[in-house]
Amino acid sequence: MVTYKEKSSSRLPLAITLVIASFLSAFVLAATSNRGSHYWVAKHALLPGALISSQDVTTAKFALGKSASIYLLKNENPVGTLVLTPISAQSLIAKDFISTNRDYGTSHLVPLRIASSDLPSGIMSGEIIDLYWVDSRENNLSTSPPLLIVSGIYLVDIDRSGKNFASDIGLTLSVESADVLKLLSATIFGRLVVVSTHG
Repeated sequence: MVTYKEKSSSRLPLAITLVIASFLSAFVLAATSNRGSHYWVAKHALLPGALISSQDVTTAKFALGKSASIYLLKNENPVGTLVLTPISAQSLIAKDFISTNRDYGTSHLVPLRIASSDLPSGIMSGEIIDLYWVDSRENNLSTSPPLLIVSGIYLVDIDRSGKNFASDIGLTLSVESADVLKLLSATIFGRLVVVSTHG
């Protein structure tokens, strides 16, 4: 007959094993949670030519492994740098996507209204587009051929709320400083036509 004392002594090693296992799991969890470093992340989409401000970025902790070296650590503050490559919202900021050299030129957000028929159907915000000027003056015997005004610019936003009013659509474009006057001058007469530059 097995006594109570024998049962208790047989359970003692199991209890000790469980206690040790719980301590080990707690240690492993603590070690795992301390892995990783803080990296810079874009709060919203950043387009080429934009200067990064403190409102554009934040930091978050990641364990990136071998790819860690290509991204900006917390001590590598990107505020004041120039965006060279589109950075999507909530994305890590790669070192090659920004530059401290402002000779690349900064961009400006330019609002524009065009006829709905001059915007390709299905085009979305964030796409790269070209803008062509088309001479649409009436009774003009010396009609000028279409001209490429700016190419490779970013379509930041499309406002289709006024589509049924005079068939106009509002666009917000990210345009380099040197091209702003050329673009605005093209709106004095004639039409601007958006051409999608899908690769």
